[in-house]
Amino acid sequence: MNPTIRFCTIVSGSSGNCAYAELLGQHLIIDAGLSGKRLMQGLSQLNVSKPTAILLTHEHSDHIAGAGVIARRFDIPIYATPLTWRYFLRHKKLGPLKEEQVRHIIPGQPVMIGQAKITAFDVPHDASQPVGYTLEAAGVKIAYTTDLGSPTATVAEHLRGAQVLLIESNHDLEMLQNGRYPPDLKKRVAGARGHLSNAAAGQLIVEVAWDGLKHVILGHLSEENNRPMLAYDTVGRILDTHEVKVNLAVADRHYLGDLIEL
Repeated sequence: MNPTIRFCTIVSGSSGNCAYAELLGQHLIIDAGLSGKRLMQGLSQLNVSKPTAILLTHEHSDHIAGAGVIARRFDIPIYATPLTWRYFLRHKKLGPLKEEQVRHIIPGQPVMIGQAKITAFDVPHDASQPVGYTLEAAGVKIAYTTDLGSPTATVAEHLRGAQVLLIESNHDLEMLQNGRYPPDLKKRVAGARGHLSNAAAGQLIVEVAWDGLKHVILGHLSEENNRPMLAYDTVGRILDTHEVKVNLAVADRHYLGDLIEL
């Protein structure tokens, strides 16, 4: 019998982000920042014939590129915050959708998809109304947060109690400061509404860690200002210093991550 709760990344990086979660028969796509063809390949690898819904964190292209294609192909709903939907509709980003496919989710107000409780929460990022997500079912909690410039109390509150955590580990601050980005872009990335550094990710994990946290996945790594082993080593050292024991992994920007079964 297949596990009732599973999670993995399909891709995660500065060029595209997409994750998959199965909760008691609900097959959920979290972000869809890759082509519809590539997303279909990922679903095929996971033996998923039809996803249930798509959850979008915000409107940037590395999170939405394939969302409209997949929603139309499978006639499934897309969940996003009201201001994110306003952006989509104004700029015609997702293409034509049926009225019933447009689902608003309000930060802090859970919605049920089957037996899975889905909660969006506010994150600080330079987008219309960006959020992270927690997904809960059968006593299991999965937390997903990328594209956050600073680890706010709201973010930490929602990450606590998760058994599985995907967290942004976007850049190494020294690589960013010494890299090729122009000064204004460096300031944006490192700012309070930009992206989380490796060190900041490690500190946030320590803040929310508990005995039940088993799996931490570092995601949304910058291709220009980070390296997978650098992110792993930096975060790993911080966790070791604070005696936090988890299964630590780094999401790949091209390939399916290991499937976590709970």
